[in-house]
Amino acid sequence: MSAPKLLFLATEDWFVRSHFLPLVRRAHAEGYEPVVAARDSGALAGEGVRVIDTPFARGSLNPWLLQRQVSELRALLARERPAIVHAIALRPVLLMALSGADVSYALALTGRGYLAVSDALWVKAISACFRGLVRMALDKPGRVLLVENTADRAWIEGGRALPDDRVVLMPGAGVEADLVQTPQFTPPPIVVGVASRLVRSKGIDLAVAALQRLRAEGLDIELRIAGAVDPDNPERVSEADLLAWRAAPGVSLLGRVTDIDAFWAGCHIACLPSRGGEGLTSMLLEAAARGRAIVTTDVPGCSDFVSHGETGLIAPPENAEALAAALKQLAQSGDQRQRLADAGLSRVRSGYTVQHSADAAAEAWRAIAHASASS
Repeated sequence: MSAPKLLFLATEDWFVRSHFLPLVRRAHAEGYEPVVAARDSGALAGEGVRVIDTPFARGSLNPWLLQRQVSELRALLARERPAIVHAIALRPVLLMALSGADVSYALALTGRGYLAVSDALWVKAISACFRGLVRMALDKPGRVLLVENTADRAWIEGGRALPDDRVVLMPGAGVEADLVQTPQFTPPPIVVGVASRLVRSKGIDLAVAALQRLRAEGLDIELRIAGAVDPDNPERVSEADLLAWRAAPGVSLLGRVTDIDAFWAGCHIACLPSRGGEGLTSMLLEAAARGRAIVTTDVPGCSDFVSHGETGLIAPPENAEALAAALKQLAQSGDQRQRLADAGLSRVRSGYTVQHSADAAAEAWRAIAHASASS
């Protein structure tokens, strides 16, 4: 008898590789045949998993495009007949909710992105529709919601609580627990690192502004930004922003970085001044696992991992002055940087490794299989 099929539905194969490859491997260990449906760029070549090229573009919410993609998804599900679908991130979750397919699935919400941070009326309308569709989809047995922070669960519930057996809290994508912590080099300068996609919600402009404040005060401090513009993301930063950042004294744009260990080895402080929309961002986990102190903002997904004064420092969002004060505090105290870094690493090891993430996914699959067998 062939193994039951577990289909991972995503938009990009490189996103599955960078964040969720341990889940694909865990699916195999749990007795499933894992299959990935995503745009195939070759990122999963050699990983022993079949990839179905499914180019579900992320950059548009055009209703005609969505209708076509839903039809393509229905045809895909009819051909593949998976036992479980694991839909990752906003568009795959939306497409599964719209499909009306009679199939068991996990809806993995990895953050709300621009749905959480935009004030545009049309975005608010889409956000309300998205939440309602997902909530209705979860009313049927054999379906589970995976969230990375409690605020996203509350958003989906909208005041009408989901049963606890329909929701699994995941520690983000997790991070390897056995990373080697690189000792910090002796300053000056103090180097602040940001590693993320170049989209507005990450608040990189605020980090640049905070750095300029500190340099104007005479602090010997630099900012290194690792990441590339995501052309399919409606929040992508503009060319004007990139030009301004490149021109700013003390700021280096490194583009896409393949050796993240080397990047964090060259930094003293990790900074993510997010405006919101996070799930549980991998950058914070990666920096903490490599022994770097963190400065971030008080938004869901960031403050879920970082406790102010214990595992990092938290500033209010949209506040470059407060962000600069937090960075200055850590820049001037090597002892505090080390204390926070040690606490952050301990927190990662206690519940935010790839093993913890895979365990949470496997828990969801078992709940789905049990509910499906009982219905």
